[in-house]
Amino acid sequence: MTALTNDTNRVFEVNNDSNAVALAAGTKVFQGSLIGKTATGYGRALEAGDTAMGFAKDNVDNTDGTDGEKIVEVKSMGKVSLFISGLTIADIGKDVYASDDNTFTLTSTDNSKVGKIIRFEKSDYAIVYFNFLS
Repeated sequence: MTALTNDTNRVFEVNNDSNAVALAAGTKVFQGSLIGKTATGYGRALEAGDTAMGFAKDNVDNTDGTDGEKIVEVKSMGKVSLFISGLTIADIGKDVYASDDNTFTLTSTDNSKVGKIIRFEKSDYAIVYFNFLS
């Protein structure tokens, strides 16, 4: 490419809190699953240590498909109510991690970072702010 010498009409996406993730072959995700990135860059139901990409907005089944054959739309930024065993009001401000697509913890070792507790709801439940777009 060379530097512009004329106006160029660029196509921009509208700002939103969603993203689309191509799923790995043999993968099925459920609505609400935390999606993780495999070593090859495709999405799957998060496994401990994956890079988190967002929460699935729909149930998508790619169990009989090839890498990238199906796409899942994910919520990539926002606030979510999560069950975190043993959580108390003193945990506000702490980081939250996941060991799978639906198990959330304050333990970082071998787990995937999800976000930060911004509000205590009740015993074992908190509002967690997450941003997988940055």
